Amino acid sequence: MSAPVYSCSGDLSVIPELVSQVISAMEKRPVLFLKGNLGAGKTTFSQALLAALGVGEQVTSPTFNIVNTYFDAANKAVYHFDLYRIKHPAELDDIGFYEYIDSTRPCLIEWPEIIEADFQEPHLLLEISHQDTTRHYTLSEY
Repeated sequence: MSAPVYSCSGDLSVIPELVSQVISAMEKRPVLFLKGNLGAGKTTFSQALLAALGVGEQVTSPTFNIVNTYFDAANKAVYHFDLYRIKHPAELDDIGFYEYIDSTRPCLIEWPEIIEADFQEPHLLLEISHQDTTRHYTLSEY
């Protein structure tokens, strides 16, 4: 059962407050699903979140790698997934997906639809919709 915990709309100027809300929520639920159509702003949000965590390197979508590992200000791992190219959940075993999840380190997961129905771990969902330059963000806990 989901419980919305934060919602906002606007241009890129709303992202710092949204990032703050997400970081706070990730203290209890380090797994974050990012859902939205192509071009909604999932990677843009991920870049802002990882920068706020102290990641100093360039953040890109892990579309072809499936997972990118970054290191935060405390030199601890943060994992960024893009499951768009995953065609069957069993493929996740090949990359050790559940070991990443069990690590308790922050995991950002773009295109989580392939695992969403069966995912039992507590997690957050950030849904992003857009029209022109306005984005609507809804953060929920599961």
